[in-house]
Amino acid sequence: FFHSVVELNRSKKYDVAPNSNPGGAFSADGGEVLCLHDAFAAMIRAIFSDLDGTLVHFPVWFEQHGVQVISRDPEQSRIVVRSSRGEERACRLLPATTMYDGIVSERTVELIDSLRKEGLIFVIVTGARKSTLLQRIPLLPLADASVGESGSRIYVHDVLDEDWAAQLAPVCGPIERELPPEQRPEPLWQFFRLLLMQGFKMDSRSYYGCFRVDAKGDDTMERRLRQFISSELPPDLDWAINLGKFDFFPRASGKHNAVIYLQKRFGLRPEECVCLFDDDNDLGMAQQCGVHLLPALTSRSVERAAAENPTWQVASRSGEGVFAIEELLEQLLQRVRAEHVDDYNATPPSPRLHTAITKDLN
Repeated sequence: FFHSVVELNRSKKYDVAPNSNPGGAFSADGGEVLCLHDAFAAMIRAIFSDLDGTLVHFPVWFEQHGVQVISRDPEQSRIVVRSSRGEERACRLLPATTMYDGIVSERTVELIDSLRKEGLIFVIVTGARKSTLLQRIPLLPLADASVGESGSRIYVHDVLDEDWAAQLAPVCGPIERELPPEQRPEPLWQFFRLLLMQGFKMDSRSYYGCFRVDAKGDDTMERRLRQFISSELPPDLDWAINLGKFDFFPRASGKHNAVIYLQKRFGLRPEECVCLFDDDNDLGMAQQCGVHLLPALTSRSVERAAAENPTWQVASRSGEGVFAIEELLEQLLQRVRAEHVDDYNATPPSPRLHTAITKDLN
């Protein structure tokens, strides 16, 4: 029986391009889907997405690629951008942060809503502090879960995941505790004070399971910080570079561990998951996913990783902000719908095979 079904699936014809990714790939020029999936490839069930540089875009970056802001209305949280091709997009203007105006296009929100209607789980994974994450959530696409503070804070259906927080508490303390960092006794905050005494520029505002060190623009300071990390970082802590800044958090946390935890909670396999990302601190979570989509290459390390992984899909409009992420989401939606149609229309066993199966079972 098993061998008969295997042979039936192997005989099915698929539109597979030469050298294409067997799990499904997009054309290099951002065109139509090259292949859907073979008989045994996993269907996509979830998306894990970074925010800044991936879903959320900033003029300081996209203006370098010919995209311009043509109108801005802070009172209505609205902004309109225009590409070098003359395309215009209405966008949501997020609360100002250290990166200034952050925007999400309405089309991006529509595409993610459509993907969720197809049954996909959508998860936001960001290094953002608590206050930034909570201020942004009402303006972002609806998500099934949101991860903040470089993995240390998880909300599932807008409810704080207390089990996850409890796992990290011995290293960072209670995730909702209001206590000055100078008075927090856990290892994370001991290291915070050690760095503070070394004269580094520290950022702990609205951080509870993570903190940030800003050495951006000072090569001497960055070299000294790296040397200090190499010699003094406690074994139960980890770090990552996020937008040129250094984030420190419990080793059991980090974006990659948060993704693994949520995959288990939602019953997902890595090969069923898409990662949307652009920066250094996303590489760990990218390793936990089977499909990799990049709207930009924000750092040299991500550029190298993309060059070393030819199945990773970089947007043909890389760097163009909302236009790049929309390109990838459009293609992903095409693929998901094609997978669902293909799955629905899967050829049932022929009457002859059904008779053979029945005889074997009897």
